Amino acid sequence: MNSVEESIAQSIVYLENAIDVWNELKERFSRGDFIRISELQIEIYGLKQGTKYVSEFFTALKILWEELEAYLP
Repeated sequence: MNSVEESIAQSIVYLENAIDVWNELKERFSRGDFIRISELQIEIYGLKQGTKYVSEFFTALKILWEELEAYLP
């Protein structure tokens, strides 16, 4: 438990094995991913070409797609 903050270690110290610790930490710290995924989807759906060149628009869209893809399993 020397690898985590004391406040975090106190909540995982009684877990029986490493996989339980990892699962607990994953669940605790991945919650923000759902919010970011939702934000990215809203940005993608709302993106408009407007006065941008097609290449600029596509680049902006591709950046958002790639970030979203990184969050998805």
